[in-house]
Amino acid sequence: MTEHDATRHADARTGWSDSAARAVLQLMVESVAEMIGFEVATLSVVLDGDLVTMAYTGPEEFAEYLSSTDPVSVLDPVLAQAETWGRFRFLAAEDYDASELEGHWMVVAEEQPDVPDAWDPMDVLVGLLTDDDGHLIGAMSVDRPVSGRRPDAAQRRLLERYAAQAERAVVTAFEREELVQQVAHAEAARRLIRSASMPDQASVEAVLDHTHQPLVEGFGASGSWIQVLDPEGLDGGGDGGLGYARTREGEAVVLSDRMVDLAHRLAPRLWEAQQVLVIAEGVEPTLPATADAGPLIEEAVRQLDELGLTSALAVPLGAGTECLGFLVLSRRAQDPAWSAVETGSALQIGYDLGAALMTVRALERERRLVHELQQLDDYRSQLIATLSHELRTPLTVISGNLELLSDLDLGPAAQPYQAAMTRGTVRMQKVVDDLLLLARVSDPQHPLAQVPVDLRTVVTAVVGLVGSTARAKGLTIDRRLDASGLVVAGDAAELDRLLSNLVSNAVKYTPVGGSVTISAERRGGSVVLSVADDGLGISEEDQVGLFRPFFRTTNPDALREPGTGLGLAIVATIAERHRGEVRVRSRLGAGTTFTVTLPAAPTD
Repeated sequence: MTEHDATRHADARTGWSDSAARAVLQLMVESVAEMIGFEVATLSVVLDGDLVTMAYTGPEEFAEYLSSTDPVSVLDPVLAQAETWGRFRFLAAEDYDASELEGHWMVVAEEQPDVPDAWDPMDVLVGLLTDDDGHLIGAMSVDRPVSGRRPDAAQRRLLERYAAQAERAVVTAFEREELVQQVAHAEAARRLIRSASMPDQASVEAVLDHTHQPLVEGFGASGSWIQVLDPEGLDGGGDGGLGYARTREGEAVVLSDRMVDLAHRLAPRLWEAQQVLVIAEGVEPTLPATADAGPLIEEAVRQLDELGLTSALAVPLGAGTECLGFLVLSRRAQDPAWSAVETGSALQIGYDLGAALMTVRALERERRLVHELQQLDDYRSQLIATLSHELRTPLTVISGNLELLSDLDLGPAAQPYQAAMTRGTVRMQKVVDDLLLLARVSDPQHPLAQVPVDLRTVVTAVVGLVGSTARAKGLTIDRRLDASGLVVAGDAAELDRLLSNLVSNAVKYTPVGGSVTISAERRGGSVVLSVADDGLGISEEDQVGLFRPFFRTTNPDALREPGTGLGLAIVATIAERHRGEVRVRSRLGAGTTFTVTLPAAPTD
């Protein structure tokens, strides 16, 4: 259930809703929806006591609410009853009377999915954005989770992170707007950044394309040129960065390499000095006093002459201390001179457009990094699977031949060597088997075959398997299982392997005479499975990398026990694959408890 704006259209009071801030906030709500998994996300800010929606992603039929407002009091019934999740407030459908929110909230789903901990269409999840003094400045709400479930702990952490970023973006936008509104020509800046509402797949090219027309119209310019200064070459074009030059009518203008080089030399100087450069007849152009300031200005004048232009306004684009680009607006001989108000507004645009470029550049790099990481993970899985398969065949041959050798009378001198080779082969086969399992459960292309699995049955099978080893060490295995409600949806073999690895580890690292306790209980919509021992324990330093493949402890006592370093990585991967999580609580010398939380299977 998402807050909606029901009565009035936003008017001139909404000012900066059409500025660069809106583009940044739009990117944020799209990122929240895409990265965390929600179909609907909105972000509103407080203006004159009203909530004004600035950014929205979701079904088209609700897009009309982008230009409407609501009183801030619409949040009061939610705040009075909701559960606090950091900046967010969650109001479950079963905890309030829906009539209390009529008139200001819209339902964007009609049927509740039949899944554990399902998201109810009447659930409310809204984040409160405040300034440094704690005053409410906006709200971010999300709805219709892709999973059909209420957010888990990991999603809530991500939501909190995005809300913090949105809060800072809104605070910055308000501060900047106060400056922009001090000049009479602030409308030009608003018209400029209004166009920077990004499409779903925002890019630097989209920012440049959407920015051109409002620029030339707002400043009465004959053309515009934006050069993105990026030594990494966002467009793959090398050190020149990305340039976009158009006439007022939208025709492309080809710029020389000397012009691009001039932009790279001028922009950082202007940004450092926080000034613009006006080149026009009767105006003495100024640059920060350096040895080459005069030659740079002369080169700029020559470049304008070659393009047939007589007047230009050059503006640095940046954020913080970083200069990100260079904006040039041109005018014809018959056009008016650049006024002080226009140059002041242009510098404000340099901040706004610089912030938009910074955000989009970060998002593009994030997308590339995610893609590269996915490719790397796929390659790792394929490599592990391929090598494991290649190793399995020769190991099978070696194992078979060792069995044949055992039937031969090789004499007592050969027996120790044969036994050593057999132990090595068995260990290598265990490593290969674990690698193949890890590759399989890590493969996103390998679907999870879900069936109802009673964890009581799994516990019984695992205890039967490791019971003899435990008894041989004089260990006791205690089972504490709820009588019912321990059914989860998943792959029985994988869940058996998950518990086997945990119990085997507990038995392996618990000294003679110790005990291992296996517990399972139902907690709300989850089944909590734990394996506790009073064994060696794990240091805090080792707990950091415990679930990484091939990780081995630094504890010398534990290293005496053989292992592949893959068991806990398999446990964590299977738990995640079943939409669960695994946690460890341990202290060196005082035992260890592993806790796995899995969604309970839906009941009929």
